[in-house]
Amino acid sequence: MTEMELPRTFVERILRDLGTTEGEALCRALDGEACVSIRVNPAKAEGLRGEQPARVSEVLPMLTAAGRVPWCADGFLLAGRPSFTFDSDFHAGAYYVQEAASQFVGCLLQGGPTSGARILDLCAAPGGKTTLYASLVGCGGLVVANEIDRRRAQVLADNVRKWGTGNVAVTTCEARQLGGFEAWFDVVAVDAPCSGLGIIRKKPDIRYKNLKELEDLPALQLKILETQASYVRPGGTLLYSTCTVLKRENEDVVSAFLAVHGEFTTEPLPDVFPKNETGMLTLIPGEYDTDGFFICRLRRKA
Repeated sequence: MTEMELPRTFVERILRDLGTTEGEALCRALDGEACVSIRVNPAKAEGLRGEQPARVSEVLPMLTAAGRVPWCADGFLLAGRPSFTFDSDFHAGAYYVQEAASQFVGCLLQGGPTSGARILDLCAAPGGKTTLYASLVGCGGLVVANEIDRRRAQVLADNVRKWGTGNVAVTTCEARQLGGFEAWFDVVAVDAPCSGLGIIRKKPDIRYKNLKELEDLPALQLKILETQASYVRPGGTLLYSTCTVLKRENEDVVSAFLAVHGEFTTEPLPDVFPKNETGMLTLIPGEYDTDGFFICRLRRKA
């Protein structure tokens, strides 16, 4: 695949949204292979948290790590893609195959009272972030993982079972039907449905989407974000993330939300990346060993 093979409408949208420099860098990056990354289960793959990559194969023999995910103590970049299907450690929940960018959500919660916290994870399937949250809150915490698609919810439930922390409740409610939980959760994480333009290397067919059919996505994303905001307790955290790089689905949605929800404010991000006071971050393929990803951290005023 080369940049010239990308649909013209796709390239035009990327260049218009990101600018020439970042847009062309993204298109070039789409010609390469996506890195494979994992996050180990600290309760099952003991002794790997914060360790050097060479240690991974000693504990998980089928894996060869080439580097660390710098923002996650349990995250590693693999040297290649093994046959996960044939790895008993994978099926036992000793690790989760999770894209490095999405592991950043855990970094956003560190420094706060995560142990024993209550987290609501929306649009939770297949379970990468859910299992990360489960490890963060520990046995005294609770993660409610909601997925309205029952087929995907079954996959989520299976991954939660393999992870084995015993502190996750999987639900299949419409988001607005979570009555009785207003202002109850310490953290609400919204991984919104999006155009998926950040994960084209893994799902090449995305590049052929009719972009006009995606015009209504920001309105849907804003509606979801507004619905879920009510479940955040005063002083709590609201996370908004997508796997796209388009500002209209990312920064513009957050700005529209803040314009009518003065009870929330953005918070500066951890200094893993260059200083960022906006509370919003877009990872572009080619800049780091990640797919495209957007994350924003909001705080509800106490």
